Amino acid sequence: MGEEVQKIKSDAPVKADEGPKRFVEKGPHVVLDTKTNIFWLKKDSWQDKGKFFNWHEAVEYSDRKNVRKIGGFDDWRLPLFDEIKTLYDEAHDNPGKGGKILHVDPVFPEGAFKVTWLGGDTSTRRPRYDFSEGKEVHVDEYSFGAVRCCRKAPVQTVATRPKRK
Repeated sequence: MGEEVQKIKSDAPVKADEGPKRFVEKGPHVVLDTKTNIFWLKKDSWQDKGKFFNWHEAVEYSDRKNVRKIGGFDDWRLPLFDEIKTLYDEAHDNPGKGGKILHVDPVFPEGAFKVTWLGGDTSTRRPRYDFSEGKEVHVDEYSFGAVRCCRKAPVQTVATRPKRK
């Protein structure tokens, strides 16, 4: 009554159930971060236009996205430091412009510029975020960089019936 058990050897890595994805594509231009509830443009301005922008041009770029209602939204803007740093993940090596390694999820296409402009500063030295090093840097507002616009999803509320008097 000896049953013979065959062992199959495989060199393929076993993939554990990863669960729901953190970054979900919402159409051809938009990605939703389900952890932070922030929508991001899939491409940065370098990938979109093939040119660099200074800080003022980056603001104008986000304004143009609003006029065109990209992804159906008209509230795109430059991200804040606390928002952009949530995209940085050393577990990912995403090739950027010029072969620089950027640490962002592969849902974002390869070829992005390594630094992106940030909002929320009023000085002439503006903040940028470096996706190869994971840090904020401050440069002259007329330096060149790219921008990856974002918007915060509205808080979902559950509709309730009004109480009867």
